Amino acid sequence: MRRFLENRWFLRFLRVVLGGLFLYAGATKIGNPQAFADSIATFKILSPQFISIIALGLPPLEVLLGFMLLVGWKARTASLGITALAIVFGITLGQAIARGLSVDCGCFGSGEPSAVKTWLSLGRAGLLFLAGTWLYSKNLGNCSSEKE
Repeated sequence: MRRFLENRWFLRFLRVVLGGLFLYAGATKIGNPQAFADSIATFKILSPQFISIIALGLPPLEVLLGFMLLVGWKARTASLGITALAIVFGITLGQAIARGLSVDCGCFGSGEPSAVKTWLSLGRAGLLFLAGTWLYSKNLGNCSSEKE
């Protein structure tokens, strides 16, 4: 299994999928920052001023990191950024679950908050963390198209 996970084609595939996912997630939120701000507000941890800053700043960051990873430019740096965001997402979702909140993370647009969505989002954050960490640790397979 380790040989498969370290295969340069699998690493490229993982890089493209993770980059594309972040590019898409950021792009869906850029067009409707108010809906994303409403999703952030369901967590009940930030003041309205910080919610606005995050709603306007996080989507372009996700697009940038996704693009960097997708095209392989500074891909190791991008995978580290994605890993850091996954940690923040996981902590935020975990605290919401611990407080008994049903939230809509707003990851791919807005929707109706539910406990199931909250748990699924936490699982997705865990997978994003694992993928980002794996890509970072493998230096993206040292492929020529993936130079730093």
